[in-house]
Amino acid sequence: MKTWKVLSATALTASLLFAGVPAATHAEDSINYSIFDLSGVLKVGSKGESVKIMQRALNKAMGAELSEDGVFGPNTKTAVVAFQKSKNLSQDGVYGAKTHASLSKAVNSFGFAETSVLKVGSRGEAVKTLQKALNDMSYNVAVDGVYGPNTKAAVVKFQERFPELANDGVFGPKTKTVMDKVLND
Repeated sequence: MKTWKVLSATALTASLLFAGVPAATHAEDSINYSIFDLSGVLKVGSKGESVKIMQRALNKAMGAELSEDGVFGPNTKTAVVAFQKSKNLSQDGVYGAKTHASLSKAVNSFGFAETSVLKVGSRGEAVKTLQKALNDMSYNVAVDGVYGPNTKAAVVKFQERFPELANDGVFGPKTKTVMDKVLND
């Protein structure tokens, strides 16, 4: 009788553990940066929690210094227009899908350059951003803007954690997507 109870308890525990694990998920699956679910648009006169979250995001992304009161007034419109201008979006002051996607990404991504492939010999701000990200994950590299052997070794160690990544030490689109997801989950 004891063996049956132990076996039942083990089977139940395993079932509960596996029930919450989604099948076939990969770290490089598409990243949802959304700061809230937007249905329709927000514009002057809109009120509520979504406006408050948008105001908070504009303050974070741009230092807009908006009152986070949940009321889309003239100051919020001015901040939305300024954000739209900074991202080369239509500057209508209406917070729609494109502005929402851009602000969400600005607030919830690490800030990696869109098109860069970084490897040994690369230099500049994009390398510094990568080095800061590696340090946020405890890889401990110097933030000097030079992609040298230590940065490459840290990238390889990161890549080894994910079977879908090549362990080549090159910070390309796949590695960037996976790292951004890891840093923002």
